[in-house]
Amino acid sequence: MSGFTVLLPVHRPPAMLPLAIESVLAQTVTDFDLVVICDGAPPETAACAAEYAARDVRVRVLDLPKGERHGEAHRHRVLAEADEVERPLVAQLADDDLWFPEHLAELDRLLAEVDFGNLLQARLTPDGAVAVHHGDLADPRTRERMRTERFNFFGPSVAGYRLAAYRRLVHGWEPAPPDLWSDLYMWRAFLDTPGLRLATRFSVQGVSLPAAERTDADLAERAAESRRVAAGLLGSAGARDDFRQRAIADLWTHLDTAVTHRDQLHDAHDRAVAEIAHLTTQLEATHAAFVGAGEEAGRQRQVSLRRRARIRKLRRRTTRLRRSNAALAEELATLRASRSWRLTAPLRRLTGRRDR
Repeated sequence: MSGFTVLLPVHRPPAMLPLAIESVLAQTVTDFDLVVICDGAPPETAACAAEYAARDVRVRVLDLPKGERHGEAHRHRVLAEADEVERPLVAQLADDDLWFPEHLAELDRLLAEVDFGNLLQARLTPDGAVAVHHGDLADPRTRERMRTERFNFFGPSVAGYRLAAYRRLVHGWEPAPPDLWSDLYMWRAFLDTPGLRLATRFSVQGVSLPAAERTDADLAERAAESRRVAAGLLGSAGARDDFRQRAIADLWTHLDTAVTHRDQLHDAHDRAVAEIAHLTTQLEATHAAFVGAGEEAGRQRQVSLRRRARIRKLRRRTTRLRRSNAALAEELATLRASRSWRLTAPLRRLTGRRDR
């Protein structure tokens, strides 16, 4: 496809800017428009970029006031004005990172198949070690982590996208929320746009010298380190191959660790499944015993209820019998009294006559 718009934002003095620009100008892909975006940078930065623009028509300079956060809106302005026919692809480079000569060529191969993607980001630590941020945009789990967590495995210096895809997004480059990295906020816009093809190309075509690992170094010291790295890597294909091999070795170490961790997780999962099966068997036995005990308790309850019903019935009969007995006793007493009266009546009459 070819035809890149390359964004190079800068906000500080030009201590490392020349090295970054020269790594772009040394690309094997020569069809690009390099836009140096001075985001409130000091005058000497714009002057440094202007010197390159005067020597190479592919370099443009935008000397702009400081934008909100990292001046993301300035980048959007450049892409809003870019010619999609002549420059269908977009790349970006930080002023403290360096590209190898094949960077744009590898990005072009990637973007021939997808709409948004990245190359591997390899960083050189202050102690000389090479470390790779590992991940794969084609992996749904990785994309979900990027959507939902503060997780990002590549920065703008290794990212690329089609301008047509960028113009489909809900938002382009703009200031991110305070609690979110600017690049991750931008990548989420790609991840959340339906129909875009995403992938990672496992190719190391640059070196990152992150400021976060060099907080104890001033700008002059960082510039000196960048010059040493540029001289060693950009001037020697053999040195670049060695750097790539070290980066891939680090990547394999991470992969081996991940595989080991995966195997451990699988073993833990199998043990958990076996334990769950054992507990399920115990639960089923306990449940069966519980059901049996419940049924027996139900039977006993029915027996008890029947006994209680019989007792209540007997109590009612006893009550009726007592009442009947009382009535009979009362009647008998009445009869006895009546009979005694009749038997003693003649005697009373005789006694009465004698009294008169």
